[in-house]
Amino acid sequence: MSIMLPGSAGPLREEAFGRVDRAGRKGLDLQEITAGMPGVEEADVEAALRGLESRGRLIEVEGRWYAPEHTPWAVGFIERLETGDALLRPGFREEADHIIRDRSSKGALTGDLVLVKRLGRKAKEGDWKLPEAHVLKILSSRSDTLVGSIEVVEGRHQLVPFDPKMTLELEVKGAEAVPENHFVVVRVVRGKRPVGHVVEDLGHPDTPGTDVRVVLAHYQIPEVFPPAVLQQVAGFPADPRPADWQGREDLRSQVVVTIDGASSRDFDDAVSLERLPGGGFRLGVHIADVAHYVREGSDLDLEAYRRGTSVYYPDRAIPMLPEALSNGLCSLRPGVPRLTLSAFLDIDRAGKVTLRRFAETVIQSARRLTYDEVRRVLEEPRPGDAADYGPVLPALREMHLLMSILHHGRAMRGSIDFDLPEGNVELDTEGTVVGVTPAQRHVAHRIIEEFMLAANESVACELETTQIPALYRVHDAPPPDRLAELREVLRPLGLELKGNLDVVHPTVLQAVVTQAQGTAVESFVSSVVLRSMQRAFYSPECRGHYALAARWYTHFTSPIRRYPDLVVHRALKAYLKGGLAGWLPIADRLTEMGEHTSTTERRAEQSERDLLQWKKVRFLAGRIGERFTGRISGVQPFGLFVQLDTYFVDGLVPVRTMADDYYVYEADAHRLVGQNTGRTFQLADAVEVELAGVSPRHRGLDLKIAGMPEPRDRREDRPGRRRG
Repeated sequence: MSIMLPGSAGPLREEAFGRVDRAGRKGLDLQEITAGMPGVEEADVEAALRGLESRGRLIEVEGRWYAPEHTPWAVGFIERLETGDALLRPGFREEADHIIRDRSSKGALTGDLVLVKRLGRKAKEGDWKLPEAHVLKILSSRSDTLVGSIEVVEGRHQLVPFDPKMTLELEVKGAEAVPENHFVVVRVVRGKRPVGHVVEDLGHPDTPGTDVRVVLAHYQIPEVFPPAVLQQVAGFPADPRPADWQGREDLRSQVVVTIDGASSRDFDDAVSLERLPGGGFRLGVHIADVAHYVREGSDLDLEAYRRGTSVYYPDRAIPMLPEALSNGLCSLRPGVPRLTLSAFLDIDRAGKVTLRRFAETVIQSARRLTYDEVRRVLEEPRPGDAADYGPVLPALREMHLLMSILHHGRAMRGSIDFDLPEGNVELDTEGTVVGVTPAQRHVAHRIIEEFMLAANESVACELETTQIPALYRVHDAPPPDRLAELREVLRPLGLELKGNLDVVHPTVLQAVVTQAQGTAVESFVSSVVLRSMQRAFYSPECRGHYALAARWYTHFTSPIRRYPDLVVHRALKAYLKGGLAGWLPIADRLTEMGEHTSTTERRAEQSERDLLQWKKVRFLAGRIGERFTGRISGVQPFGLFVQLDTYFVDGLVPVRTMADDYYVYEADAHRLVGQNTGRTFQLADAVEVELAGVSPRHRGLDLKIAGMPEPRDRREDRPGRRRG
């Protein structure tokens, strides 16, 4: 099989899919598909077909390949039920359309993508009343391994999956030596009744570091770099050599600074600023030139692509690139030369970019600044600052001014600012949470944010208008159905979503968020507006960024930790060097690269959320019985979701614990209403709750409304029932 560059499977997959799709009901065999593909190895075609099958786009039956829509069969995702039967969903978020009996499941587990035969008969009375289906083939599974904790039931060792949504009864062999409640990785052996075999004991959840190992194993995030990658990195110098910056613009004499968090170790962006005649600004955004070292197709590049992004946990980072690069050679540390790719933006006093220029450069950071330090210097100046900071001080003051201009310009065009409160966990030396503090977002954060946004937009505009193939950051407008739901959520709060929901300009949503600022529901409104949005993703098509109200947008500023930024750097460098003939062929690979990096980004974000939630829940486990203030973040027939004010973590108040009345769910109003007292619990209401317990299985908090009586026989509380 030939060596594949990042994304190179995409064009071959699309060609193979097109051939099979055009064949219709008769399908094609491998030789028929490969015919007429000169220079393409059969093994590569087969790999492309297997990739399509794993996504459900093609299926192989008795040696022939078909597009499912041309067959009598169906493709869908399995969701196991406690009964042993399973539901079939056409998509992860779509409603189930078939039920599959346990005996007809071929051992498929929750999350598996399967090919089924529709049986054409309804399930028996009292069941889900869906038509039945029979699994013909498992097309792909989440993994051949699962992560969970060991539980002993009637002398048998069973796996309790880490994923609380996964319903599974899996007996684990070889677990006798594993203590109960330890987390393990098990290899799943498929069959009529799947069984698991212990691969690795990850430890007890109370042991420091176990939670990180569990999350990494569950999401299959690689932590250790392959030897070939480390060997390649070992060949790099500790610092750039003078020969490395030949032909680059030398900016070492300019006042260039980095501004990052106090605990940051990789500094991949630096900024400079000078005033221009007439009162304008020349902003310099200088980004580590990772592409100079990470050459496409190298072992280092392929590993970075596989990871897609760095992952950030409270006590450590899982970098996309080895630390010798991310924290060393490519980190813009003060006082040492570093190779950079720079964007120079001339900006007038109205915040409009009048000229943009890009260049390969070498810089030497004058100072490593922290966010809190910059805030203090700008908002709480001291007499000794001028002597201490020298030329850095006036540069910071000019940056503050330009930030205000840029921020005002973004607001005027409709860009939405989601200033959501977050909680930073404080850890002891063993990684155990000892406190949660509100995350600060102040003037220094806004300076870097505005400058990076301006650079991202300018690079995207340059690449798009000159038709250079690249990856763009795309954020589409929210669909009308989500906006309709948002309108209903906002109405009880006295906020109106105006206009035709088929075409809603960002200024409409911006107005809602702005109207809520300074009120008790500010953070709630920001969060529900954010939830109504589409997910941003990477694509070779420049479609703009809805929330930023930006016509052009890409990610340029973090090639140390995001692979799409590395692609953008390569595109820009090819453009600057006139090497487009060698770069243009990448266009065929960009769709696949965008899909892959969007997936790795979602994986990283979900793992970060899961670990943070787990740590917060374990921290609060010792505070059962205490009372907390919070706000209702969700209302369902089964209870209230409440986010605690101090800790920014959600818990559930089950409706069965609300024993002072019989509560009825009013879906349109997003509230629970007591039928006897009229007491109402509505979305966004402030409440006081008591921590009743924690749920290790769901990594959640069990809450109850403070002052509620203990539950009794709920039948006594039904409206109209005579009370004694």
